[in-house]
Amino acid sequence: MAKTPAAEVQAGGRAVRVSSPDRVIYEATETTPEVTKLMVAEYFASVEDGLMRALRDRPTALERWTSGVRPGMKLATGPQDKDADAFYQKRVPKGAPEYVETVQVTFPSGRTADEICPTEIAVPVWCAHMGTLVFHPWPVRRTDTDHPDELRIDLDPQPGTTFADAVRVAGVARELLEELGLCGYPKTSGNRGVHIYVRIEPRWEFTDVRHAAIGFGRELARRDDGVTVDWWKEERGERIFVDFNQN
Repeated sequence: MAKTPAAEVQAGGRAVRVSSPDRVIYEATETTPEVTKLMVAEYFASVEDGLMRALRDRPTALERWTSGVRPGMKLATGPQDKDADAFYQKRVPKGAPEYVETVQVTFPSGRTADEICPTEIAVPVWCAHMGTLVFHPWPVRRTDTDHPDELRIDLDPQPGTTFADAVRVAGVARELLEELGLCGYPKTSGNRGVHIYVRIEPRWEFTDVRHAAIGFGRELARRDDGVTVDWWKEERGERIFVDFNQN
Protein backbone atom coordinates (compact mmCIF):
# COMPACT_ATOMS: atom_id res chain seq x y z
CA MET A 1 0.00 0.00 0.00
CA ALA A 2 1.37 3.40 -1.01
CA LYS A 3 2.22 5.72 1.82
CA THR A 4 -0.04 8.76 2.08
CA PRO A 5 1.97 11.88 1.25
CA ALA A 6 2.41 14.55 3.90
CA ALA A 7 -0.15 17.35 4.08
CA GLU A 8 0.25 21.02 4.89
CA VAL A 9 -1.72 23.02 7.44
CA GLN A 10 -1.81 26.80 7.32
CA ALA A 11 -0.98 28.18 10.75
CA GLY A 12 -0.48 31.90 11.24
CA GLY A 13 1.05 32.46 7.84
CA ARG A 14 3.21 29.34 7.91
CA ALA A 15 2.62 26.09 6.06
CA VAL A 16 3.28 23.33 8.59
CA ARG A 17 4.06 19.86 7.25
CA VAL A 18 2.04 17.02 8.77
CA SER A 19 3.23 13.50 7.99
CA SER A 20 0.87 10.48 7.93
CA PRO A 21 -2.13 12.83 7.81
CA ASP A 22 -4.69 10.03 7.58
CA ARG A 23 -3.42 8.18 10.67
CA VAL A 24 -6.42 7.54 12.91
CA ILE A 25 -5.87 9.15 16.31
CA TYR A 26 -9.32 8.54 17.76
CA GLU A 27 -11.39 5.70 16.32
CA ALA A 28 -15.02 6.24 15.42
CA THR A 29 -17.63 5.48 18.08
CA GLU A 30 -21.41 5.08 17.95
CA THR A 31 -21.77 8.84 18.36
CA THR A 32 -18.57 10.35 16.91
CA PRO A 33 -16.62 9.98 13.66
CA GLU A 34 -12.95 9.04 13.56
CA VAL A 35 -10.37 11.76 14.09
CA THR A 36 -7.18 11.73 12.03
CA LYS A 37 -3.80 13.30 12.70
CA LEU A 38 -4.49 15.96 10.07
CA MET A 39 -7.78 16.83 11.78
CA VAL A 40 -5.96 17.32 15.10
CA ALA A 41 -3.46 19.67 13.46
CA GLU A 42 -6.23 21.61 11.70
CA TYR A 43 -8.15 21.86 14.98
CA PHE A 44 -5.14 23.31 16.81
CA ALA A 45 -4.82 25.92 14.06
CA SER A 46 -8.54 26.77 14.26
CA VAL A 47 -8.45 27.51 18.00
CA GLU A 48 -5.40 29.73 17.80
CA ASP A 49 -6.72 32.47 20.08
CA GLY A 50 -7.63 30.26 23.02
CA LEU A 51 -4.72 27.86 22.62
CA MET A 52 -2.09 30.59 22.45
CA ARG A 53 -3.62 32.38 25.45
CA ALA A 54 -2.76 29.22 27.39
CA LEU A 55 0.66 28.50 25.85
CA ARG A 56 2.27 31.70 24.62
CA ASP A 57 5.76 32.26 26.05
CA ARG A 58 5.35 29.40 28.53
CA PRO A 59 7.74 26.44 28.83
CA THR A 60 5.57 23.54 27.70
CA ALA A 61 5.90 19.78 28.07
CA LEU A 62 4.28 17.66 25.38
CA GLU A 63 2.13 14.57 25.88
CA ARG A 64 2.75 12.52 22.75
CA TRP A 65 0.44 9.72 21.58
CA THR A 66 2.27 8.84 18.39
CA SER A 67 0.07 5.83 17.58
CA GLY A 68 -3.19 7.47 18.54
CA VAL A 69 -5.45 6.64 21.48
CA ARG A 70 -7.04 3.23 21.98
CA PRO A 71 -8.70 1.54 24.97
CA GLY A 72 -6.08 0.03 27.25
CA MET A 73 -3.22 2.19 26.01
CA LYS A 74 -0.95 3.54 28.74
CA LEU A 75 0.85 6.83 29.29
CA ALA A 76 4.38 6.47 30.68
CA THR A 77 4.88 8.25 34.00
CA GLY A 78 8.32 6.90 34.87
CA PRO A 79 11.16 4.57 33.85
CA GLN A 80 9.07 1.58 34.91
CA ASP A 81 6.76 2.26 31.95
CA LYS A 82 9.26 1.69 29.15
CA ASP A 83 6.68 -0.30 27.18
CA ALA A 84 3.95 2.35 27.45
CA ASP A 85 2.18 3.66 24.34
CA ALA A 86 2.54 7.39 25.04
CA PHE A 87 5.05 9.57 26.84
CA TYR A 88 5.86 13.05 28.13
CA GLN A 89 8.43 15.04 26.14
CA LYS A 90 10.10 17.64 28.34
CA ARG A 91 12.97 18.53 26.02
CA VAL A 92 12.57 19.93 22.53
CA PRO A 93 12.53 17.04 20.01
CA LYS A 94 15.39 16.73 17.54
CA GLY A 95 14.72 18.12 14.11
CA ALA A 96 12.41 20.90 15.30
CA PRO A 97 11.89 23.72 12.77
CA GLU A 98 13.75 26.98 13.28
CA TYR A 99 10.59 28.77 14.40
CA VAL A 100 10.22 26.44 17.41
CA GLU A 101 11.76 28.48 20.21
CA THR A 102 12.85 27.14 23.60
CA VAL A 103 13.62 28.30 27.10
CA GLN A 104 15.73 26.60 29.75
CA VAL A 105 13.93 25.43 32.87
CA THR A 106 15.34 23.94 36.07
CA PHE A 107 13.59 21.01 37.78
CA PRO A 108 13.51 20.49 41.57
CA SER A 109 16.27 17.88 41.11
CA GLY A 110 18.57 20.60 39.78
CA ARG A 111 18.61 19.17 36.27
CA THR A 112 17.82 21.53 33.40
CA ALA A 113 16.07 21.17 30.07
CA ASP A 114 15.52 23.27 26.97
CA GLU A 115 11.75 23.06 26.72
CA ILE A 116 9.49 24.17 23.89
CA CYS A 117 8.17 27.70 24.43
CA PRO A 118 5.33 28.39 21.94
CA THR A 119 5.44 31.89 20.46
CA GLU A 120 3.10 31.35 17.50
CA ILE A 121 0.34 28.94 16.48
CA ALA A 122 2.61 27.08 14.03
CA VAL A 123 4.42 25.58 17.03
CA PRO A 124 1.50 23.59 18.52
CA VAL A 125 0.44 22.61 14.99
CA TRP A 126 3.95 21.19 14.44
CA CYS A 127 3.60 19.43 17.80
CA ALA A 128 0.45 17.77 16.43
CA HIS A 129 2.60 16.50 13.55
CA MET A 130 4.79 14.95 16.29
CA GLY A 131 1.78 13.16 17.80
CA THR A 132 1.09 15.65 20.60
CA LEU A 133 -2.46 15.65 21.94
CA VAL A 134 -2.00 17.41 25.29
CA PHE A 135 0.09 20.41 26.28
CA HIS A 136 1.37 20.96 29.83
CA PRO A 137 2.45 24.62 30.14
CA TRP A 138 4.37 25.82 33.19
CA PRO A 139 2.81 28.64 35.28
CA VAL A 140 5.68 30.96 34.25
CA ARG A 141 6.71 33.04 31.24
CA ARG A 142 10.02 32.73 29.41
CA THR A 143 11.15 36.15 30.68
CA ASP A 144 11.16 34.90 34.29
CA THR A 145 11.03 31.14 34.82
CA ASP A 146 11.51 31.39 38.60
CA HIS A 147 8.41 33.43 39.47
CA PRO A 148 4.98 32.02 38.55
CA ASP A 149 2.31 34.32 37.16
CA GLU A 150 -0.46 31.79 37.86
CA LEU A 151 -1.78 30.18 41.02
CA ARG A 152 -3.27 26.81 40.07
CA ILE A 153 -6.04 25.16 42.05
CA ASP A 154 -6.34 21.50 41.00
CA LEU A 155 -9.58 19.84 42.15
CA ASP A 156 -8.88 16.13 41.82
CA PRO A 157 -11.81 13.73 42.43
CA GLN A 158 -10.87 10.70 44.50
CA PRO A 159 -12.51 7.25 44.22
CA GLY A 160 -16.14 7.52 45.24
CA THR A 161 -16.50 11.09 43.99
CA THR A 162 -17.58 12.45 40.62
CA PHE A 163 -17.10 15.36 38.26
CA ALA A 164 -20.25 16.87 39.78
CA ASP A 165 -18.47 16.95 43.16
CA ALA A 166 -15.53 18.77 41.60
CA VAL A 167 -17.91 21.29 40.02
CA ARG A 168 -19.58 21.87 43.40
CA VAL A 169 -16.21 22.54 45.05
CA ALA A 170 -15.26 24.84 42.17
CA GLY A 171 -18.28 26.93 43.12
CA VAL A 172 -17.00 27.17 46.69
CA ALA A 173 -13.58 28.14 45.33
CA ARG A 174 -15.16 30.88 43.26
CA GLU A 175 -16.83 32.35 46.34
CA LEU A 176 -13.53 32.30 48.23
CA LEU A 177 -11.63 33.89 45.36
CA GLU A 178 -14.22 36.66 45.11
CA GLU A 179 -13.83 37.35 48.83
CA LEU A 180 -10.08 37.69 48.24
CA GLY A 181 -10.59 40.00 45.28
CA LEU A 182 -9.25 37.43 42.81
CA CYS A 183 -10.61 36.04 39.54
CA GLY A 184 -10.27 32.37 38.63
CA TYR A 185 -10.58 30.77 35.21
CA PRO A 186 -11.82 27.14 35.32
CA LYS A 187 -10.97 24.41 32.84
CA THR A 188 -11.71 20.70 32.72
CA SER A 189 -8.83 18.35 33.50
CA GLY A 190 -8.42 14.67 32.74
CA ASN A 191 -11.80 13.01 32.64
CA ARG A 192 -13.28 14.16 35.96
CA GLY A 193 -11.26 17.01 37.40
CA VAL A 194 -11.34 20.80 37.35
CA HIS A 195 -8.42 23.21 37.28
CA ILE A 196 -8.80 26.84 38.31
CA TYR A 197 -6.11 29.26 37.11
CA VAL A 198 -5.65 32.55 38.94
CA ARG A 199 -3.39 35.14 37.34
CA ILE A 200 -0.99 36.68 39.85
CA GLU A 201 1.91 39.12 39.72
CA PRO A 202 5.23 37.28 39.19
CA ARG A 203 6.54 38.43 42.56
CA TRP A 204 6.73 35.12 44.43
CA GLU A 205 8.79 31.96 44.03
CA PHE A 206 7.31 28.52 43.42
CA THR A 207 7.48 27.58 47.11
CA ASP A 208 5.48 30.66 48.09
CA VAL A 209 2.78 29.97 45.50
CA ARG A 210 2.64 26.32 46.54
CA HIS A 211 2.09 27.40 50.15
CA ALA A 212 -0.70 29.70 48.96
CA ALA A 213 -2.37 26.74 47.21
CA ILE A 214 -2.12 24.66 50.40
CA GLY A 215 -3.66 27.48 52.43
CA PHE A 216 -6.42 27.91 49.87
CA GLY A 217 -7.12 24.18 49.95
CA ARG A 218 -7.31 24.15 53.75
CA GLU A 219 -9.88 26.95 53.67
CA LEU A 220 -11.91 25.04 51.08
CA ALA A 221 -11.79 21.97 53.35
CA ARG A 222 -13.01 24.10 56.27
CA ARG A 223 -15.97 25.29 54.20
CA ASP A 224 -16.81 21.97 52.55
CA ASP A 225 -16.51 18.57 54.24
CA GLY A 226 -16.03 16.98 50.83
CA VAL A 227 -12.59 18.56 50.35
CA THR A 228 -9.16 17.42 51.56
CA VAL A 229 -5.52 18.47 51.24
CA ASP A 230 -4.22 15.24 52.81
CA TRP A 231 -1.23 14.05 50.80
CA TRP A 232 -1.45 10.31 51.56
CA LYS A 233 -4.10 8.65 49.41
CA GLU A 234 -5.33 6.42 52.21
CA GLU A 235 -6.21 9.53 54.25
CA ARG A 236 -8.19 11.37 51.57
CA GLY A 237 -11.38 9.31 51.65
CA GLU A 238 -14.22 10.01 49.23
CA ARG A 239 -13.41 13.68 48.87
CA ILE A 240 -12.04 16.16 46.35
CA PHE A 241 -8.29 16.46 46.77
CA VAL A 242 -6.76 19.91 46.23
CA ASP A 243 -3.51 18.92 44.53
CA PHE A 244 -1.15 21.74 45.46
CA ASN A 245 1.68 20.12 43.49
CA GLN A 246 0.30 21.80 40.37
CA ASN A 247 2.28 24.75 41.72
